[in-house]
Amino acid sequence: MPLIKPPHADPSLDRFIDGAGVLSSDGRELGIVFTAKTTFWSPSWPLRRQWSIWYLVVWSDGERERSAEDYPPFIAVEEMKSGHLIVESPDGDRSGRYDVRWLDARAACEARTRWSITPASF
Repeated sequence: MPLIKPPHADPSLDRFIDGAGVLSSDGRELGIVFTAKTTFWSPSWPLRRQWSIWYLVVWSDGERERSAEDYPPFIAVEEMKSGHLIVESPDGDRSGRYDVRWLDARAACEARTRWSITPASF
């Protein structure tokens, strides 16, 4: 058995494995948030890895925000689970609360291909 154990199972995070959700405001689709589920080591839990979620916002015009990592207590993840995401953009015009509509696996894969999103994108 390895010294550092894998994270505890958390099925509520499975939607973030290669996930994608359409961002909208006032019924207008404005972009997509792409997600990836990974693990990390923390000194607060030295013998067990923890889950982290990386996310990347790509706007409809192709502009990208900087990717961000969310980890316990999962602020952005909880927002996305609740159907929205608060984006803080250096471009103040794009900062705000956006509705998130999750895409099914096929549509998420197509969106990743369209926007050239790979694990290195995060």
